[in-house]
Amino acid sequence: MKILITGGTGLIGTEISKQLLEHGHSVVYFSRSPRKNNLGIQEYAWDVDKGTYDKKAFDGVEAITNLAGAPISERWTAAYKSEILRSRVDATRLLYTAVQKLSLPLNVFVSASAVGYYPNDFNKTYNEDDAPGSDFLSLVTQKWEQEAQNFSKLNIRTVRIRVGVVLSNDGGAFPLIAKPIKMGLGSPLGSGKQWMSWIHIKDVAGIFVHALENKDAQGIYNAVSPEPVTNTQMTEAIASQLDKPLWLPKVPEFAIKFALGEMSTTALGSNKVSSSKVEKSGYSFSFPNLDGALQSLLPKA
Repeated sequence: MKILITGGTGLIGTEISKQLLEHGHSVVYFSRSPRKNNLGIQEYAWDVDKGTYDKKAFDGVEAITNLAGAPISERWTAAYKSEILRSRVDATRLLYTAVQKLSLPLNVFVSASAVGYYPNDFNKTYNEDDAPGSDFLSLVTQKWEQEAQNFSKLNIRTVRIRVGVVLSNDGGAFPLIAKPIKMGLGSPLGSGKQWMSWIHIKDVAGIFVHALENKDAQGIYNAVSPEPVTNTQMTEAIASQLDKPLWLPKVPEFAIKFALGEMSTTALGSNKVSSSKVEKSGYSFSFPNLDGALQSLLPKA
């Protein structure tokens, strides 16, 4: 297939692109500032704020993977919260408008979402049919998914993928989690009991590719490993892999809230999420357990 990716040069988009190219597909990007990239993929200009795009990007495209959205790792001012929401909703809406206007014969539309959709809970295991939460990230993912689901109205196979905490050395939360542990200053956050539904970068990209290639894939899938862990278990596992001691007390919740503001919910929130549905669809995890994932990311000297 020829696949158009938004957010293709980001952490997940880059790995998806690599896997698609390995599978013999062709890839093009929409980018705010087209430039040469390391994979040699053609980039075309679009401007979500202005609602403009280069029509050439759609030539021969049979599938779209939508990853566009402002990072959630910046401090959540009122203005930036608006940007987090608008960047996702408006980008998805612009793609829908373009596909409709150009009568593009699209086979499949695959859009990112996040496990932040689910309520904060320390006990329940969530699956794709569960109701959403009511906090900011849940609101964002709900509106994002609603825009993506509009593609099904055009008789296009539509898939929404709720991504967990991505483990990669190249970006995202993992380097931030591992850095203090590498320095011998690691410690669980808050109670340490909050669940982390993590996934290796190879597997999150693999699930997107699976959704694109598997004609039976439709609806919502959680992109999380089969074995979620608590924040304490994650911290201890990284420390063990690095042969580093954990001697500091847990970082108190008030300190995290003071440092991060409302964004502290990303560190203190608890989401235990099931991978059962994506496994039943035929996806086989390369890194189903944390030890194997950490060994691939933090090889011992």
